[in-house]
Amino acid sequence: MDTQDRTTANERSRRGVLSALTLIAIACLLIAGAAERASAQVAGYGSGTHGSFPPVPQGGVPSGTVNAVWNIRTGVVRYCSAYTLGTGLDTCDAGSSVDLAAQIPNIPQGGLTTGIYEFTDFNFVPLNTTRRLIIVGHSANTPLSILSQANITFGDSLGQAAELYINGGQGKTITGSQTGFSSAGAGGGPGGFPGGASGNGSSTPSNGNAGFGPAGGAGGQTGSSVSATFAGAATAGPLNPSLTPLSGGSGGGGGAGVAPGFQGCGGNVVGWGGGPGGGGGGALLLAAAGIVTLGNGGRLFAYGGNGGFNQDSGCGLWGGGGAGGSIRIVAQQFTGAGAIYVAGGLRADGQVRASGGFVRIETSSNTYAGPIDGAAGGSFISFPTTPVPGSQPILQITALGGMTAPASPSAALSSPDVTFAQPVSQAVVELAGTNVPDGTQVTIKVVPATGSPVTTTATLSGSFGGTTGQATVTLPPGAGMITASATFNVSQSAGLLPASLPLLDGEKPQQVEVVAMADGTSRTYLLSRTGARFELARATP
Repeated sequence: MDTQDRTTANERSRRGVLSALTLIAIACLLIAGAAERASAQVAGYGSGTHGSFPPVPQGGVPSGTVNAVWNIRTGVVRYCSAYTLGTGLDTCDAGSSVDLAAQIPNIPQGGLTTGIYEFTDFNFVPLNTTRRLIIVGHSANTPLSILSQANITFGDSLGQAAELYINGGQGKTITGSQTGFSSAGAGGGPGGFPGGASGNGSSTPSNGNAGFGPAGGAGGQTGSSVSATFAGAATAGPLNPSLTPLSGGSGGGGGAGVAPGFQGCGGNVVGWGGGPGGGGGGALLLAAAGIVTLGNGGRLFAYGGNGGFNQDSGCGLWGGGGAGGSIRIVAQQFTGAGAIYVAGGLRADGQVRASGGFVRIETSSNTYAGPIDGAAGGSFISFPTTPVPGSQPILQITALGGMTAPASPSAALSSPDVTFAQPVSQAVVELAGTNVPDGTQVTIKVVPATGSPVTTTATLSGSFGGTTGQATVTLPPGAGMITASATFNVSQSAGLLPASLPLLDGEKPQQVEVVAMADGTSRTYLLSRTGARFELARATP
C-alpha cells in the first residue's frame, strides 16, 4: 500500500523534488501480483495465446544474427547484428547491419504488464553463431514468466551458445561535472530491485542510500575515513529459496559523498559524490508441459549488477553490488548441460560480492548436468507436496495514520494507496492477525528511497482467532515502502496445521512465518531449523 504526502509549492521548493512525495508501499516487499498469477498458471502451462517463440520477421532472420532484443511490455522482438548489453534500449546499435522486428501476437492495448507469456512452444537456438536473448522493457518488480504448452529449449547439443540475460543494471561511473551530486542507483532486472542512490558531495555531504528490496545493501556513511564502510552490498538474495512468490535480487547500497578536501580524495571545490548501487538480478520462471532443455551452449544469466564509483575523486567512494536473481524451472523433465548464473554483483573496488540468488528446479525427471554458478545457500532441486489446512494464518496492515488501508492495495508508487493532506513524519501502523497466537511479535520495516531503513516491532494480542497490534513508525520525506511479517513456532499453531507436515530438505518444520502481500492477501511459510523455507498456501482475508 502506498501513501502520498502533498505539500505546497513553497514547501516543494524548500524541501526539494524528492521530498515533495511521501510514498509508502505496504506490501510484502513490493512483490506485485504478477508472480502469484504466474505460479497459479503453471499447472495449465498457459493458453498458448502468444504463439510460438521466437516470432519471425518478414523474410526470416539472417543466419549469424547475434542479438534478439525482447521488449516484454510491447512484445516486440528486434533482431540486431550489433547491440550493446546493459543499455536497456530496445533498438539496435547505430550502424547495425541487421535491424529487423517481429511482433508477438495478442499483446493487450497498452502492453503486457504482468510479465507472463503463454507460448505454444519456445525454441531459442543458435543460428550458426552465438545468439543472445536480451530482456528489456520490463516494469519494476515484474518477473518474466515463460509458459509453454510443449517444450522450452535453449541452445543445442553442439555447444554453440544461446544466452538469456535478465541481469541487474550496473552502477554508473561518476565523472566530471557530476562529481558534486547524487546519482540514481541502477535498475534491477525484471523482478529485481534498484540500487541505492549515491550521496552528495558538498560542504555538508550526505550518506549513500540503501538499496531497494528485502535485503538491500546499506548506504555508505560519510565523515569517518575512506574505507569499505562507504557502501554496502546487498546482504541476501531473493525473498526466499522456494521462489514462491517469484522475485529477483535486492539492490546494492549507494556510496557516500564527501566534503571538499576530504582526506585521500583530492581537492574539489564542491566535494565528491559517491558511486550508485548496482541493481538486483531479475527473476525468471520457465514452465513447460514437456521438457526444458538447457543445451551444452545454453546459458541463463541473472547476475546482480556491480556498484558504481567516482573515478575522479581519487578514493573511489564505491557503490555496492546488487544481489543475484532467481531462476525457477518447472517441467516433466529438465535436461542438458548448459549453465545457470545467479551470482551477486561486486562492490566497485572488486573486493566484496553481494549475495547470490536462488535456483529452484521442479521436475519428475532431472538429467541436468550443467553448472549453477553463484547460488546462495538454500537453492535446491526437488520440492515436497504439501497438505493445505482449511484455515490459514493471516496478517494484515489495516490502517496507517488513522486512514484505513484499501481492501486491494496497489503497492505502486505511481498510484498511492493513502494520501496525507500535510507532511507526516510519524504515523501509527495498525495490524490484524487471524490464527496468529497472542503475544506474536511483528516486524515492521520502513525503507525510504533516500536515507536508511528503519525497523520497529509490534506485539499482537487477543485470542488465537483474532489478534491486533500497533506501532508508531517514522515515515520518510521521499518515496519508500513499509513491510510487515510475523513468525511463531509450529507448536503454537493450536492444531491449525496438520500433524504430518512435509520435510524441508529432510528436516521437520519448526516455525511458521506469515506475511502481508501487495494484493491484500496473506502468505504462509514453513521454516526449518537451518532456514529451509516452504510456502504452505495463500489466504484471502
